[in-house]
Amino acid sequence: MSLLEVENLRVHLPGASGPVTVVDGVDFAVEEGQVFGLAGESGSGKTMSALAVLGLLPRRAQVEGRIIYRGRDLVALREREMRSVRGREIAMIFQDPMTSLHPMLTVGRALSEHLRQHLKLSRADAQRRAVELLEEVRIPDPEGSLRSYPHHFSGGMRQRIAIAVALICNPSIVIADEPTTALDVTVQAGILGLLDRLRQENGLSVLLITHDLGVMSSIADRVSVMYAGRIVESGATAEMMQRPRHPYTEGLLSALPHPEAGDERPLVAIPGSPPAPTDPPPGCRFHPRCTYAVDSCRTQVPQLVEVDARRLACPVDPLAVKV
Repeated sequence: MSLLEVENLRVHLPGASGPVTVVDGVDFAVEEGQVFGLAGESGSGKTMSALAVLGLLPRRAQVEGRIIYRGRDLVALREREMRSVRGREIAMIFQDPMTSLHPMLTVGRALSEHLRQHLKLSRADAQRRAVELLEEVRIPDPEGSLRSYPHHFSGGMRQRIAIAVALICNPSIVIADEPTTALDVTVQAGILGLLDRLRQENGLSVLLITHDLGVMSSIADRVSVMYAGRIVESGATAEMMQRPRHPYTEGLLSALPHPEAGDERPLVAIPGSPPAPTDPPPGCRFHPRCTYAVDSCRTQVPQLVEVDARRLACPVDPLAVKV
């Protein structure tokens, strides 16, 4: 059994004309010590899927399906039971380090609160553990940093502190939601290297959420690509980067810069925009933007099927069409 299994997950949010489906039948699994990626444009349902795992959706949200963690269905847990899982066994690194750390709490307070709540450590033991974590994520002067506030640190240092907050109780899984979005390229590489090192040293599992397949290719073992609330392709990262089988995956990769190609390979944008959750197109949701679309794409909803050791929701192979 996988460490975390998400089965047929659907998330409905309240709308003016009734419930709006923002996640529609998502399945994925995270193994022990694995970095599993969810990729896709903004609004594809990646973060909503992650928030459903932690039970952090808006109050009136409706969740269907199963989220199995170590044999327990998290969807069926009461809020009081979920509190023992959230932060202790499954933690989250939020997207913006500028706002995810409370500006009125010192770094030491942000770290020690989790320890005292979940592990019942004394103040002195919690402080020692906090210093150890700050050293592990390579914050200079960890003891002095405990007395500092988030605004005293750069964006990269704040993200490292946010990672320390997520790791403070030794969780089995960390959900990293766009952990490098607000950072420059050099700092991004440092954050990704830190997550990979912690995965290898501590056996940590990571659910990595990003719209950047370049980031995904550098750290993830497996990846699922989401579009308009559905998974359209899933498989081993290296194989998908080298040979995308879904037109949307191909489009995401074509939009990436290729430094080794110089100016010879222009960036190719995906035409159009993702559909609004309130008005998804019929059939394949990507067909209005797809250059390979045929008549059946406009009426038939493609199902995920096993194709060459990956799961694919499209009968068209972009590389075969080009040949």
